[in-house]
Amino acid sequence: MNARRQTLRILALSPLVLYSGVALPARQIPPVEQLKAGYRRRLTEKLAGNVVPYIDIESSCNPGQLDIDGVARAMDELDIGLMALSADVGGGQFERGIRYDALASRLMAKYPDRFIPVGNGGVPPAWTRDTGAFLTAYEQDVNDGNCLLMGEFEFRHYPSPRQVQRGANRDETVPIDGETGHRVFHLSEASGLAFQIHYEIEDGLLPPLEKMLAQYPKAKVIWCHLAQVRYLERAPSYSPAYVEGLIGKFPNLYFETAFGGSNSVYPLSGQRHARVWASNGTIRKDWLDLLVAYPQRFLAALDLGGDRMHRIREWDQNLRTFLRQLPRDTQHQIAYRSAWKLLFGEEFS
Repeated sequence: MNARRQTLRILALSPLVLYSGVALPARQIPPVEQLKAGYRRRLTEKLAGNVVPYIDIESSCNPGQLDIDGVARAMDELDIGLMALSADVGGGQFERGIRYDALASRLMAKYPDRFIPVGNGGVPPAWTRDTGAFLTAYEQDVNDGNCLLMGEFEFRHYPSPRQVQRGANRDETVPIDGETGHRVFHLSEASGLAFQIHYEIEDGLLPPLEKMLAQYPKAKVIWCHLAQVRYLERAPSYSPAYVEGLIGKFPNLYFETAFGGSNSVYPLSGQRHARVWASNGTIRKDWLDLLVAYPQRFLAALDLGGDRMHRIREWDQNLRTFLRQLPRDTQHQIAYRSAWKLLFGEEFS
């Protein structure tokens, strides 16, 4: 389906969408200018308190188990500015016929000054077992104006360290240059919204990604987990110089900075997989030089998930350990200014 026909199909969708067996009103979030005013006020208040707030551009949750009030309290205690918290439709919801969860509307109803309305994460089972229904609901939600950002789509995902420990068999591949990838990239181009990808770093996966970035130059892509290389032998080409080359070629490509600590080891390879760190726990000079040279292209993120929401304080400290090692101007840029510019097309002031 060509881009024009796809756009017309999105615009022709009805004003109601079946998210979970119930037809919901089309517009579920406050006007963007109203949200911006609340966000700006919150960030400004925290800056006045001599702290560096950050915008967590990527976290997700099990929407049925989320303690919204508890997360909001933790954000206040930890001086977290804003959070883009997406819903991951799990197996239980999927078996009940749910393909897409309108979590953003519930977050906006309670804390519109803390949460950024974001679409669902592209995770199994809906993402892989009923892709068409999932993406149709996604397109409807985006078209109805209920998102400022799209969630994280798992195009290539190894088992996480916690899943390895639990014995979970998760090794997902959705070709980024396949039909599904084209549909997601086109939605970003048509809507102007950024989307996030979980895309393990392997030399064999780089050409398809570059092909899609070139084919959809207006798509805004956030590649999650900068320099998180699980198997070094699979990615000999990946380096700060390679990332710098991507930055030069693709002006709408961004990178978020959620990765393990300096001592974090990926259990299946036995390797320290957060490659930004030197052995002494400082940021490697080549990665630091890249971050300082192009801070507008890097975004702060916690990467909270359904199995670790209770560890928000620990994840906050991990992120702040990274941010504290950056020069002051770079720290502020990556903490919140880059995300603000990406979301709203203007500098934070």
